[in-house]
Amino acid sequence: MGNGETIRFWADRWLSGRTVAEIAPNLIKLIPKRVVTNRTVTQALENSWVADINGALTVQVLTEYLLLWDQVDGLIPNKISRIGTV
Repeated sequence: MGNGETIRFWADRWLSGRTVAEIAPNLIKLIPKRVVTNRTVTQALENSWVADINGALTVQVLTEYLLLWDQVDGLIPNKISRIGTV
């Protein structure tokens, strides 16, 4: 069991064993590289990961955004593991 302070929101496998890039490949392209490598789950959930998105919101990106939103809505950072959510 881990916590959201060491797991990277955009880069690690923490969403049912998947990365955000696997779930939302078009959305991840709109996240600056430094944010992808540095943003933790705790930071993202407490400070709104939505603010990390920069660029054109196409229909595909919006669809992926809604899918990701559905998966992370209501999560508590200290109940997250690197392999999957609890």
